[in-house]
Amino acid sequence: MLEFKESIPFDYCGYFAVVVPFLEKYSWIFRYNNTKFIRFGVLEQLPREWIDDLDTLSNEEFNQIPLGLYKDSWSSSFREFLSTVRSLQVGYEEYAVPEKETRICSKVKKHYEVASLGSYIVSLQNVSKEPPKVYVDFGCGVGLLAGFVHNLLDVKVLGIDGNPALIERCNESTRGKNDLQFVHHFITINSFEFIKRELMDRFGESDTFVQATVMGLHACADLSVTAIKCFLQSSWCRSITIMPCCYHLMKTIQEETPANDGIEFQNFPLSAELRRMVDDENRAMICKSFLRLACQQTSSRWKNLTTEQHLQHGRTMFRRSLIDAILEVDELVHVGKRKQLPEETTVDNMLQQFTLRKASDQQELPWTEQHRGKLSALLGRYGTVGPRLAEYVECLQMCLQKICENVVLLDRMCYLEKESKRYELNISRKLVRLQNDGLTPRCFIFHASKDE
Repeated sequence: MLEFKESIPFDYCGYFAVVVPFLEKYSWIFRYNNTKFIRFGVLEQLPREWIDDLDTLSNEEFNQIPLGLYKDSWSSSFREFLSTVRSLQVGYEEYAVPEKETRICSKVKKHYEVASLGSYIVSLQNVSKEPPKVYVDFGCGVGLLAGFVHNLLDVKVLGIDGNPALIERCNESTRGKNDLQFVHHFITINSFEFIKRELMDRFGESDTFVQATVMGLHACADLSVTAIKCFLQSSWCRSITIMPCCYHLMKTIQEETPANDGIEFQNFPLSAELRRMVDDENRAMICKSFLRLACQQTSSRWKNLTTEQHLQHGRTMFRRSLIDAILEVDELVHVGKRKQLPEETTVDNMLQQFTLRKASDQQELPWTEQHRGKLSALLGRYGTVGPRLAEYVECLQMCLQKICENVVLLDRMCYLEKESKRYELNISRKLVRLQNDGLTPRCFIFHASKDE
């Protein structure tokens, strides 16, 4: 396994040179949204010998495949796939939240996220020669992280969010606290001077000596990239400590369509090194589904699923993909929730669960004989094995999840390191994985600081 360590250079080009053609070769696993795997023939690309190998497993063994289970009795192509998956894993420093951390909110996941990032920021403060006295919270939401850091470290914190209702709520709850303030502003790469002025006006920081640390729990989509550029371009930004997420919400240069394999994102690939690897022959991996998989919960969630949970999930995926495959261009469906899906999928119980609507105006439409005919044909083809194959595809996606996230994070870290040299900055950098990564998709902390 490769290791990403704080003081040791990482071979980004070497990693990208192996991972890009591998992901391109197996892009059929993640290329399309899971509601569309029948429409685009994903089940047809699932190798017969892989299906035979997976059919032999107990539930416990099936759960262990994304965690590294490997059998010499499996087909050579499946063993080759899993061996490469294993070789492309990257080990990171792990961080565990202090057990006695004060309860921040009633929601377990939210508490864990805030406590993880907040306590990590405290740990950085404790070892710093010149601890930061001012923090800027990018995408502050309801102010949980800002309040946590302010209270523990007794520092000034400015929270910034593009949602005016959330900022109003924050200001109501912190009225009278001069060292904890919030401002409504949508952060872009043009915001850095605005933030500096806000720090000067609100906290009395001088123009010459204003210094701050950027933090961000909700560093969704392009916001974490904006934080990196703020760190590089702004003398007042001494360090960043952020938890990137929601990569699939990054802005595209043009609209993504099923026929458009050349989709481009404004901030992915970010580094010149990865861009060189993703040439015209390796474009299929660059898609929203790849980025969505990169920010999903990890295989830590998968390992505890029961046989019944796998069956239920497979049925859900299969039914949703079946119904999508019979829709025309201007049609969509409203999904009726069912606590327990029937063991046998039929045309009638399918059409009872889904309501057909016209995409342009949401007008309800009747199911036609043409819809019924298509659905009947697909059920005849996949009806008995479809749910099981759907869960096999999900298993393969879980195998690739960490690799996809590695690519996104290492692309950003590579960009940061190369650009730091261009800006003549000496920096320290870290990528830290949360120990309990099964609780939240926000399982990495991205940190960089300017050395004195």
